Amino acid sequence: MSIADMQRRKSDYLAQARQAAEAGRVNEAKEFRAKAEKADSALAELKSIAALENAQAFRPALPGTSDDLPAPDQAQAAYTLRFGNLDSAVKGILTDLHGSNYEGAYWAQKAAFKSYLRRGEQHLKRDEYNILKQIVMTPTAVKSAISQGIDSVAAIKATMVEAIDTLGGFAVPVDFQARVIERLAAETVVRSRASVDQTSRDTVEIPSSTGGDDQYSSAVRVTWVDEKPAAGASDTNLTFGMETIPVHTVMAETGLSRNLVEDAAFDIEGFLVRKFAESSQMDEDNRFLTGSGVGCPQGILPGGSNLLGLTEKVTGSAAALTWDGLIALSYAIPSQYRRNAVWIAERATYEAIAKMRESTSGNYLWNPFQANGGAGGAPAKLLGYEVVEQEAMPSIAAGAYPIIFGDLSGYQIFDRIGMTVERYLDSNTARQNMIMYVVRRRLGAQPTELWRFAVQKVAAS
Repeated sequence: MSIADMQRRKSDYLAQARQAAEAGRVNEAKEFRAKAEKADSALAELKSIAALENAQAFRPALPGTSDDLPAPDQAQAAYTLRFGNLDSAVKGILTDLHGSNYEGAYWAQKAAFKSYLRRGEQHLKRDEYNILKQIVMTPTAVKSAISQGIDSVAAIKATMVEAIDTLGGFAVPVDFQARVIERLAAETVVRSRASVDQTSRDTVEIPSSTGGDDQYSSAVRVTWVDEKPAAGASDTNLTFGMETIPVHTVMAETGLSRNLVEDAAFDIEGFLVRKFAESSQMDEDNRFLTGSGVGCPQGILPGGSNLLGLTEKVTGSAAALTWDGLIALSYAIPSQYRRNAVWIAERATYEAIAKMRESTSGNYLWNPFQANGGAGGAPAKLLGYEVVEQEAMPSIAAGAYPIIFGDLSGYQIFDRIGMTVERYLDSNTARQNMIMYVVRRRLGAQPTELWRFAVQKVAAS
């Protein structure tokens, strides 16, 4: 959509809002104002993109690359367009990390990365090699690091180099890592709903508590100072401690034909973002739901079993689901966590639920298409809660746990700062006219608030 089109859309929404307000239709006016605000945000983004394109339009492309990098004399302006005006604290940290020309370091790494992807390590200049052996922080990354407890320039500097030395290969620009993570969040079941933070450490310690109840599940209590507690009242069941989440390394590999790599018009970076996100999508959900915690994240149902002692409801029928069992599961977690709860199961499980009938009339008890407003509409709902499919979940069987019901914000993911890519060509891949790319990243994850989850257990007999 063009800038002019977006401007017209914004004006139309504002006019409709004004008409609705004058007619006394308050809710309708609010809706149109909200649409106008969204259009205004989109308009600002379109203008920023246009400004960046104009700043770069006159400079020649780097030989052999399909980059979108500004000319050296435009680097600072393009940096500001991308990240906005920086406050003095962020500027100071970036200067300590990368020198006064931190804008140039950002663009230099992006150029070096594109050159490496297309031509390989043997064609890297010394300065390109050096800048790809560290993480070049952006203002966004600096703010994120500080917000996640990386509270010193020294700690950030240690992260910048250590991540690359540990993983091997060359550092990807922070933008590249962010694009992979953003695409993962859009395509996965758990990550898109979980609590996600960054870390610079190989293990993360977070506070934990036990001894809660339905009202205060986290074992954190609220009291009013002037209230007198009941005689003998005490929270003797409260225990507090620390929980350790280890960070693990995960790899993904893909290949490209040499013809495509040598084609300057082909967007290698965009291709790798898509492929690495796609290859990681199913694996992440597998691990986050059923991972053992040994060499990989701990899932909500490690190994497909209720090893964490989550609240469970038994179906009441041998080797089969029951409608009563589903109802019981929908009430198995405290009400404050049901607001954001979802059902998680494989498609065969939902098929079995969709086939359940009322015993007298023979009518189906659940019509997912009706609840969905038709295929391709809003997410289907079961007993008022969103339905999501994930093939990693166990199948229906005696003693199995085929359904999770819960609020996935109780699952914690920590993405380790730093991601690397390694490009290689050997005799085998050369015969296939292929160049291989391996991406390595690190993350840790496990359920941290178990009271947000409940599971359906299929009765054995």
